[in-house]
Amino acid sequence: MFNGEKYQQLKDWALTFSVCILCVVITEALRMFHAPDELLCCLYILGVVLISYWVQGYIYGAAASLLLAISYFYFISAPAMSLAKLNPYHLLTTAVMLVISLLISSVTSRLKTAEMQARRREEKSQVLYHLTKDLAGVSSLDEVVNLTLVNISKTFRTDCRLLFFDEEGIPEKQFVLYEKGVFNRGVPTDMNRTFEEYQGQKPEAGYFITPTQYEWPFYTPQGRVFGAIAIPATNAQNFLSQDFRTINTMIETAAIVIDKIILENRQEESRIVLSQERYKTNLLRSISHDLRTPLAGITGTCEILMEMLPDNSKEHELASSIAKETNWLFTMVQNVLSLTRLQNGQVDMKKEVMVVEDVVNSAVETMQLRLPDRPLEVIVPDDVLAAQMDSALIKQVLINLIDNANKYSKGHTPIELKVKEAEDGQFVEISVADHGIGLSDAAIEKVFNMFYTTKSNAPGALRGFGLGLPICQSIMKAHGGSIHAANRSDGTNGAVFTISLPKYKLPAAL
Repeated sequence: MFNGEKYQQLKDWALTFSVCILCVVITEALRMFHAPDELLCCLYILGVVLISYWVQGYIYGAAASLLLAISYFYFISAPAMSLAKLNPYHLLTTAVMLVISLLISSVTSRLKTAEMQARRREEKSQVLYHLTKDLAGVSSLDEVVNLTLVNISKTFRTDCRLLFFDEEGIPEKQFVLYEKGVFNRGVPTDMNRTFEEYQGQKPEAGYFITPTQYEWPFYTPQGRVFGAIAIPATNAQNFLSQDFRTINTMIETAAIVIDKIILENRQEESRIVLSQERYKTNLLRSISHDLRTPLAGITGTCEILMEMLPDNSKEHELASSIAKETNWLFTMVQNVLSLTRLQNGQVDMKKEVMVVEDVVNSAVETMQLRLPDRPLEVIVPDDVLAAQMDSALIKQVLINLIDNANKYSKGHTPIELKVKEAEDGQFVEISVADHGIGLSDAAIEKVFNMFYTTKSNAPGALRGFGLGLPICQSIMKAHGGSIHAANRSDGTNGAVFTISLPKYKLPAAL
């Protein structure tokens, strides 16, 4: 069965031979009425002109010129239907007619080709104009997809499809198919395909060719692929070079609009998240401020009652319990206020160059007074390491980490603090390690979330607020550093929290 292109070629050849035969028949009929040779020659040349005008392609006009020149030579120029008594002028006349026919065929074919190209350029310009005009007013991704696929389908009379990729360059599980004027948005993507060719440089021609389709990927200004449009190979194979230029321009225009809308959607999502975070922070701060006054009043009343009541009485025990719970709530409120101030950048940090070992030792001395029964081991390098920091805030971070390690450690196992220079030489790392039960994978992911706590089986362990580690994280971010949690890597149980501070390069000693 013939495809469209072969069928058209067959029609063109049939028309060419039909016109040639018709010219021969007409001239023979006129010759019977003694028509002059000049008229018959003009009829042959007219046949060449008609074929060149009706049929696209120079080859058909050239073939008609040759066939009609031979016919003129055999039927008209030489002795009719005889090669006897040939005259050189007969051959010359036929040759001149052939040259004239070829020239006319060539000029006519070129004029027709130029006309068709001009008409195609006009059509493509109108398509690009309307596509650009339509895309200028859209605000949703679905509208862009619809307009782009519909315009491509109408312009090139083909089915087409569009696939999106996420920020990691992984294709979505479904793509949009526009087929026979109907949209199908749930066509499954071949997830076995890696699309590795998309991750390199943009193809020079603008498209990739697969056994089944031609694919036009489009990229962000940073070079990340975020989508691709495909056309069946059976249709794209018939495109002219001008068609490829047109579709490249159409897809680039659509890609710019799609990238713009995706960016705007992400910005809007970020704005909503930021607004929600700001609302949550303001709410926490307002509640904390309102709670501090009554909590202070309750604490004061409990202290007065405890002074008025006998130490061993049940009433004294109840007042002491109330005071203890109130102090716990008051500390939580203070932590909430500290955290909201840090997150809003309202803490006035006083950074100065400090020797890291001195700050660590200061935190250890403070905690040794609070935890006399807990061994605290400090390991420092031989070289002096310094960092620019607010020493009071970094000390508070270390105190929180030591207190946290104490809470989740059993018995009198030591808590180890180690100071070292990071492998890249740009940061100073301080780690606090315990010998507790360690952290689960879920805890490592959530331990810096507000109000997240884990249960401790250590004797005398106190309830946690779930705010100490988020406060530590906010302080480290304000210093341009970081904090992360992990389990011990030396084969023993326990958690390790490591903070990193940008290293300060001390001047060389004189």
